[in-house]
Amino acid sequence: MAVAASPDAPAPSTIGRSAAALLRRVEVKVGRRLDGLLQGERSGRRPGPGGDAALTRAYQPGDDVRWIDWPLTARTGEPMVRVPELEPVLTAWALVDMSPSMTFGTHGGTKIAQAREVVAALGVVLRRRGDRLGLAVTTAGDLDLIHPPRGDRRGLIDAVAAVESVTPAGEGRTDLARAVSLIGRVARHRGMVVIISDMPWAEGLERAIGGLGRSHDVIVVEIRDRREREIPPVGVIPLRDVETGRTLLVDTSDPAFQQRFAAAVDDAERRRRAMIARTGARYVVMEPGRDWLLDMARALGSARPSRLAS
Repeated sequence: MAVAASPDAPAPSTIGRSAAALLRRVEVKVGRRLDGLLQGERSGRRPGPGGDAALTRAYQPGDDVRWIDWPLTARTGEPMVRVPELEPVLTAWALVDMSPSMTFGTHGGTKIAQAREVVAALGVVLRRRGDRLGLAVTTAGDLDLIHPPRGDRRGLIDAVAAVESVTPAGEGRTDLARAVSLIGRVARHRGMVVIISDMPWAEGLERAIGGLGRSHDVIVVEIRDRREREIPPVGVIPLRDVETGRTLLVDTSDPAFQQRFAAAVDDAERRRRAMIARTGARYVVMEPGRDWLLDMARALGSARPSRLAS
């Protein structure tokens, strides 16, 4: 399913060039930051002299001579080979939330721009491992765009461009739980699903992520903006909820307001972390100034966490 292009949306050629430029920047960043960290975490796609042994048998014409086990050959008196077991290609899906709240941003661009960078980094890391990445975009709860899994660079550029080609919905709350449930129907084979969102509270979200986790490894990447967590004391200002359109005047210089705001932020984060922990999903925070790339690489390479009791 695809959404209609907005009259104000950039031209496809412009989007493609922008996606390619972003991908080049991310490839450089991944190469500088993660080279050496991701090597050896999973079996390779092609056998080599260092492959783990999975099968021992007699040498057959055409076998790679690097597979020959010389000590075993000496003991048996005939050429023997150890054929490494190759790990299958992993198919990962990125579910990108493009609700109205994702259009907000003060540091490092909008949260949608940050989400594009996460998709690019995720695709680069997976491609280096020989895996594939598919993409789904939601604006209000349905899957507005689905980009099939691909493992080549052109496919990754198209996936990054697809995020920019979708126009965010107008005002209204996003049913993220519905989108998570729908991506489970699209990703039919066991693999990995990465949810990229600012994680607004939604009824049934914990159940949806937990259900998805029964068939897939799930990583939740929360996109944050500093001003959603820290408001400077600049006097009376209007604050507008971009999803509901509601505007409220607040005195940011009032110490009581600052205390209530900080307490509300801390409480929301505790509840969010506890919810994600109960689902068994891994959790990464993407925020300008934070080393989220290393956190994401560790999440991709770490063992699946055990699910906590509800």
